Amino acid sequence: MGRKSDGKERLPQAILDLMWQSSYGTLTIDAICERAGVKKGC
Repeated sequence: MGRKSDGKERLPQAILDLMWQSSYGTLTIDAICERAGVKKGC
């Protein structure tokens, strides 16, 4: 049985954090995944 990930819970918070740091238009999937600590293919 595989590990359970809490990545789905961390992604929305990462988006909000990044939006507060810069604008919505500058967000990238790579930056969001890096901030949340998840792999891009999740």
